[in-house]
Amino acid sequence: MVGVADLLMVGLLFSANGAALAIGLMGYKGNSHVRWNKVCNVFDKFCDQVAVSILLSLLAALAFTASVAITLLKFHKRFASKS
Repeated sequence: MVGVADLLMVGLLFSANGAALAIGLMGYKGNSHVRWNKVCNVFDKFCDQVAVSILLSLLAALAFTASVAITLLKFHKRFASKS
């Protein structure tokens, strides 16, 4: 059950990263359809910080995914050998 919850959290984590990236790109490029202008040409430092935080969050998500996969493989080997 814990493995299923971990996989659910991995999905939510990547979903949140995707949403943050989408909004970050909206600030970087703007959206002409709804007349939202670019904001990164005004707030350079903030947009750089957002880009770095999204990158670090994606790296952490990949590390968490690897951790969950290793743990699930260990559990599978442990319980498969007892059967």
